[in-house]
Amino acid sequence: MEMKRHDKPGSLSPVKIRSEEGRAGRSEKELKLPPEKSLSDDRQRRLSRASESSKGTIDRQDSRSSLSPKVPRKYFTNWKQACDKTKDKTKELLKRWKTLPEGEAAQMSEPGRSEEEKHGWSVHVWTTWVNRCSEDLECLDLEEEQPLAQLSAVQNEKMTLFFTELLDHDRDDVICDQDFDTFFEKLAHFADWSPNSSEFHILLEVKREFIEHFLDPLPNKFAELPYYRRVCGPEAGGLPGRTTLEGWLARWALLLSEPNKFADLPLYLQYFCKILFHIIDRTGVGEITKDALASFYRSVIGLPAKRIEEIIDTAYDRMTSNSYLILDYGTFVHCYINWLMGKNPNGPGQWVLVPSKDSLPQPPFPVDYSALNTEPGKLEPYAPDKKTNRHSVIV
Repeated sequence: MEMKRHDKPGSLSPVKIRSEEGRAGRSEKELKLPPEKSLSDDRQRRLSRASESSKGTIDRQDSRSSLSPKVPRKYFTNWKQACDKTKDKTKELLKRWKTLPEGEAAQMSEPGRSEEEKHGWSVHVWTTWVNRCSEDLECLDLEEEQPLAQLSAVQNEKMTLFFTELLDHDRDDVICDQDFDTFFEKLAHFADWSPNSSEFHILLEVKREFIEHFLDPLPNKFAELPYYRRVCGPEAGGLPGRTTLEGWLARWALLLSEPNKFADLPLYLQYFCKILFHIIDRTGVGEITKDALASFYRSVIGLPAKRIEEIIDTAYDRMTSNSYLILDYGTFVHCYINWLMGKNPNGPGQWVLVPSKDSLPQPPFPVDYSALNTEPGKLEPYAPDKKTNRHSVIV
């Protein structure tokens, strides 16, 4: 260390050292470098800034969505993705909606509520699940004594007359296979068909089908139901192979509940129609005349002559539309269909087999057909204020 000359002896002044320390301090300040930044620190800071900016954006979007009734763009994108390329669109949309996070689902439900409050309109969606019954009718939960099908009052009357007048000969309210044998033998005898003829063999096949459908046990899908177990079961007729009037009507109701036209009927009922036509037209002229119909009523149905005289004109007029049509096979098919399926009175089907025993109902107003055949010069013009002796008016 060196001492300055003007300093007093005994005083130490580290002038040189101070200058060196200052120079060294300046050099250290000048040479001091910032700490090195690693690449990982920069990436983390960038990611943190990006996350903060995205979070701010999401917060702004949430605030806008809560204030605005408009649905976010993301909802429509999700809806299109859920429905555009799927076969069952509604089911897939509901599935996607159920799997959404709670926050997003709540966010999507809020705009709908705000828009509903704004406009006053509401949208309701109903979902119905249809349980289709199987062929075995296992899903039917019918009450006690409830049939699956019923006949109308007119159909009940026609099928009851078939049962009582043509099948139940001993009047015990029960029919068996012997009653069917007697009825079909009477038909073959009236038509004069020999046992070797093809018509007779067809008649036998139709008789077997009647016995199978009306005397044999019902299929399991019907036989297990309480109502049909009571009216059509083995104990209904006292012995197996028998049926009562109630079971007869119940089987007809099941049989006629599905067909809508002649071609829908079972094959044996279609053949039964052709058999009846050829039996009534036993002369083979191709049409049923009034005399042939009266002969059928007398020999097969068993009506007395006085009753036949009372009803034959009305019966033939109803079946031929007042003799406008020829009662050939095509016309007879329409009458036969009305006999099976007609649910209203005064139809031509009431005269196919057993005519009704009640008196014929009168029409609500008389129809004067004579004016249609009057010459034009003799026609009297109608005027409300003109007095006339006419009882009908052509409109």
